[in-house]
Amino acid sequence: MTEGPGLVCPAGYAAVRLDAVGSTNAEALERARQGAASGLWVVARRQTAGRGRRGRVWTSEPGNLYSSLMLRDPIEDARLGELPLVVALAVHDAVAAALPPFARADLAIKWPNDVLYAGAKLCGILIEAAATPAGRVVVAGIGINCTHHPDVALYSATDLAEAGYPTEPEAMFALLAAAMARRLAEWRTGDFADLREAWLGRARGIGEAITVRLPARELTGVFSGLDNEGRLLLRHDGGLEAISAGDVFFGRS
Repeated sequence: MTEGPGLVCPAGYAAVRLDAVGSTNAEALERARQGAASGLWVVARRQTAGRGRRGRVWTSEPGNLYSSLMLRDPIEDARLGELPLVVALAVHDAVAAALPPFARADLAIKWPNDVLYAGAKLCGILIEAAATPAGRVVVAGIGINCTHHPDVALYSATDLAEAGYPTEPEAMFALLAAAMARRLAEWRTGDFADLREAWLGRARGIGEAITVRLPARELTGVFSGLDNEGRLLLRHDGGLEAISAGDVFFGRS
């Protein structure tokens, strides 16, 4: 692991840039355990052990943005479930800023926090929490496909270059860091209701048939929005069910 000069961040944040690292999330958590201040971004040119939700391997070759933001006790426990949606909003903002205005209509969020372009996955987000001697920390790992994308059987994927808008990882990070600082400030000082409405305005699939795969079962119904805590509302034969976590697929399986 080779550490390079830091990246430019908004006030209250810092960043370290690494050549290669196993996982930016793991590195951010380790630095938190060593006493790093809240608001640290870890950015890597390449990950050798990148991962997604449920332990899935995440391809991490040079050319894309691989980053993790470490926060110490970002908000009271009862509201932590809102964080994935807040992070997704910030990523959507950042990618939208990299696109020309006419192309932004093709950008959408898939619950809870995948960012899609023209229906294909452009970004992955993995949020993890851990206890440290100085208290709880939360790490938001964000990978944005700038110049290439993995070939994944579960879903289609794309990248900004393939879409016609190549963006350097460093430029993408500057947009992301600024957008994240804005959205986190809104979250901490305001009501989640406004952020929830902003998320809904960027969501794909509301009012449409979806399938949600859970660890022990699979549900099909209509995506009926979000509850006040950010949980997916699925209307199916058994009524209206609030779902905290799961893999969403558009249409009926």
